[in-house]
Amino acid sequence: MGRDRNSLRGFKIFLLLFLALSLFFLKEDNEKKIMAFIDSFVEREKVIKLKHAIKDIDGMESVNFFDGNIIKWGNNKISCLNSDGSLILEKKFDFFDPAIYFGDKYAYVFDRATGDIYLFDSRGNTVDRLQLNKEIFNIKESGENLIFHIKSPEMEIINILDKDKVLIGNYIYEDKNILTYHTNEVGNKNLVALLNLNEGVLKSQLDIYGINNERLRTLDFEGEIALYLDFTQAEEVILLTDRYLYFINNEMIMWKKQFDLIKDIYLEKDKIYVLYSNYLETIDFSGRTQDKHRLIEEYEKILSFGDKILLYGKSHLLIIKDGKEILKFTENIEKVFTSKDEILVLGQEDMKIYQLSNK
Repeated sequence: MGRDRNSLRGFKIFLLLFLALSLFFLKEDNEKKIMAFIDSFVEREKVIKLKHAIKDIDGMESVNFFDGNIIKWGNNKISCLNSDGSLILEKKFDFFDPAIYFGDKYAYVFDRATGDIYLFDSRGNTVDRLQLNKEIFNIKESGENLIFHIKSPEMEIINILDKDKVLIGNYIYEDKNILTYHTNEVGNKNLVALLNLNEGVLKSQLDIYGINNERLRTLDFEGEIALYLDFTQAEEVILLTDRYLYFINNEMIMWKKQFDLIKDIYLEKDKIYVLYSNYLETIDFSGRTQDKHRLIEEYEKILSFGDKILLYGKSHLLIIKDGKEILKFTENIEKVFTSKDEILVLGQEDMKIYQLSNK
């Protein structure tokens, strides 16, 4: 019996060596398949390790993770920290109505009252400054563009600037409330979701715009509230309301899928994750369910985490890869942020940096 076990182990080692050598002679797609096959043999148990615990969060109003550094905001001041909590750089502002927005590329500190905006990189360096000289309600980084949401008692406005600070979108609404908005990468197709109560019923409206402010199509969603908008890489539109997930191509609804108690959504290159009720469902772009994962604990948000996804709630955190749970742990959670291989957990009294590693 021992000889059989040793023979089997020897065969597995031979097979792994053979496959590893074969990688030198394979195309990239085949190489990825072989690597996944090898990983299925050698996948090791993961553990989470506490790297740093930072107690100094008094007065902190907002925080985020940028390339392994921590950007925090509070008392009209932005601070950039190393992951151990040591200070890299900080800057004080005297804004009248200060706010911060964290995009994928930069952190944006702005004065809502004047439209004065500073852009910071992950090291706290000032990358750019914009002076709009107008009151703004909110800003959003979308592709290579910046979206400005402007509110007044009479109207709501969406302005879009491209990477060269050229105004490429200007949409004015006098009798509707703007819910959410998005652009494609270069800004030649833009989306604005609205709440329309003018006809005596609750209705969301999706306006799809092309270049030169041309409205290409308006889609109505009666009895629903639009929550989320995005483009796929092929520029299909993903719309999530409080009841349905929609897939839109060439301004036409291709399919929709109903969900109860929707909590969050995350779009990957070729699939959509929807967190609802006690389930995480993975859907392809044809509307087919690839995986439906039942969750025991309560989770509220989805984040990307390298080649994995991370779910978290008020007291639980779960890491999933290829539909399989690889690690979960309990923590007092206000909010969670991720970098490529680290996790920042913000609690009521501190923030902790964890790293995922092999056991």
